[in-house]
Amino acid sequence: MNNASENNPFKQREEKKDEWPEEVMLRFKMQAERTGESVEKVIEAYIKHIADTWNCTDWTAEDADLLVDWAEGMYIEDRSSNISGGGGDTVTFVGHWMGVEDKSADRNGWSVRNARQKWQEDPNAAMSDGVVGHYYAEDGVWAINTVNGALVTTDSANADPSMGFKQGDDWICLLSKAGRPYPYERMGRYYRFFGNEPKKFLDGDLQFWRVDLTNENRNMKIDVGSPVSIQVRLPNTKSEAFQDVLSTNYNFSETMQYGDEWCPEHIRHHLQPFKMWTNDDYMGDAYVNLTELEDAYNAGKRHFTGRDGNDGTVGPDIIVRGSVMRMSTEGKPSDWDETGRNFSLSISSLNLQNQHGKGRMSEIPCWVSGSCNDIASPFHFRDIDDELWGFGEKSSVLVYGRLKMKVQDGQSMPQLAVFGIYTNPSRAIRRVGGGDTDSSQFE
Repeated sequence: MNNASENNPFKQREEKKDEWPEEVMLRFKMQAERTGESVEKVIEAYIKHIADTWNCTDWTAEDADLLVDWAEGMYIEDRSSNISGGGGDTVTFVGHWMGVEDKSADRNGWSVRNARQKWQEDPNAAMSDGVVGHYYAEDGVWAINTVNGALVTTDSANADPSMGFKQGDDWICLLSKAGRPYPYERMGRYYRFFGNEPKKFLDGDLQFWRVDLTNENRNMKIDVGSPVSIQVRLPNTKSEAFQDVLSTNYNFSETMQYGDEWCPEHIRHHLQPFKMWTNDDYMGDAYVNLTELEDAYNAGKRHFTGRDGNDGTVGPDIIVRGSVMRMSTEGKPSDWDETGRNFSLSISSLNLQNQHGKGRMSEIPCWVSGSCNDIASPFHFRDIDDELWGFGEKSSVLVYGRLKMKVQDGQSMPQLAVFGIYTNPSRAIRRVGGGDTDSSQFE
């Protein structure tokens, strides 16, 4: 009887019901190695995934081969991404979206240039260093020769390899630290965020960040000035220039939550942008009066040397408050904007007009990129009915952007390249029409 019990597969299943099948655990470990997550985090994400996707709330009741198939489906890399699952470990940040940058860029650009150079200098060394993989055709499909051996793909050898790029006569690809190929292009855009981890935020440690959203997320729409909770990865670079960059996982949009529940109720009124963004205790020297823009530019400008070796100067990123004097809400053609169009408005204040009368210096031109217009709704406000409405002239607004100086007729004239604009129902005048669309009014 005992021997029958020991050989009974159902008895064995019952005894080992809390142990993951070996083949499933192997995939958990491979995924952890690939993404940098802990195995525990990978398992936690897997359990959530099969519950959401397959309505499985008790994995111990499923066959091992089915659990393997589900893991394969979750972790296998598709051709448009170098990650699977949710990605690496994240932390919660709370605060406000401030806006979005005008240009997107290829985050893998440097890696491709480096791979090309290494391959051109010494293909064998490039392979040995794990920098690149080399494609070759075998049995009608593409295979990749790597430092860890050959990887056979499902790409037909009659077409270009999906992750390959041509260097001379060779097809090569980028390799991760785990030796897996990943796409040679990964477009990203920096979104501007103000806040921190919840405890640090509530302790008064508030900072400006760039949140790097890539691939499909890089054009995700946002509500500027609304309290929000996001999931990000902390900087792990030693480069000082990127210490403010928070990276993200591919499922970023699914984990973002608007709301102020993370903030104690008795201090939530401090989150109101017209209170927070204009308070030096929160913003430091980022908030600038319209009459002090030239001084702010001279104090905050920085010099740099570009990749082409040329020197340049860039002004500080600031917040200003003013009344809308004129606006152009219909895009005008632009050769400099990646969307092919840009928008504009000008703002002023009583103090600025008292200082400069009715001349050109009495208004501050604000240039809005096509991407900002499409992503951050800069000419709209969210009304008490939670609907977006266009605001019109004489509305009071907060503008966050990069301060620039234009010299015209020997006179320095400040202007802003806009990241984001905020106003609320108490300060917004609903727009009746589209406004003056002639951009020459800002010249």
